[in-house]
Amino acid sequence: MYYLGLIILIIFLVWIFIIFVVLRIIRKFYKFPIPAFFTRLIDNPIRRKLIQKPKTVAERLDLSPGMKVLEIGPGKGSYTKIIAKKILPEGVVYAIDIQDYIIKNLKEEIEKEKISNIIPLIDNAYNLSFEENSIDRILAIACLPEIPEPVKALKEFRRVLKDDGIISLSELFPDPDYPTRKKEKKWAKDAGLKFKEEFGNWFVYQLNFGKK
Repeated sequence: MYYLGLIILIIFLVWIFIIFVVLRIIRKFYKFPIPAFFTRLIDNPIRRKLIQKPKTVAERLDLSPGMKVLEIGPGKGSYTKIIAKKILPEGVVYAIDIQDYIIKNLKEEIEKEKISNIIPLIDNAYNLSFEENSIDRILAIACLPEIPEPVKALKEFRRVLKDDGIISLSELFPDPDYPTRKKEKKWAKDAGLKFKEEFGNWFVYQLNFGKK
């Protein structure tokens, strides 16, 4: 019975690996939003508890009560909720995505948990619905490389960021769009951002940038 379970686990892991590889190859030539089932695979308890912990990601943002935070691609909201708690009582997290089902599910989740300072929105990363110099922190976890023109998006992030704000980008190797740290730093530099600090390693990392 033990060996049967082990064989099933190995087959499952190989299947997941094949999906990752195939998706990575396809998305090299054709950009499309990550499917819902894949989002659930990536955002799992093992990732949150051992690899890319929400509390750790939030601590690296140097958050303060009352801040306005913009999260690009909130997924299931695991990181959104932690950030929202840290900026209470008057802070707000704007969680944006281009996919309606992501925003719909997040709205249902925060209504169920009675979280009042998360505002889920459909928005365009190239033309954000925010004024210049209005956002304290911008966070994108395994999301920026999904955007067909990442430099263009980063320029728009820079526009809405306050002068002393932080843009934080975090990537995870299993993501089929995973970029190296060097590549993501180049995108940020091309967008006029200044590198501030980095955390993690090649498998999972977080990079912070600012305007100055």
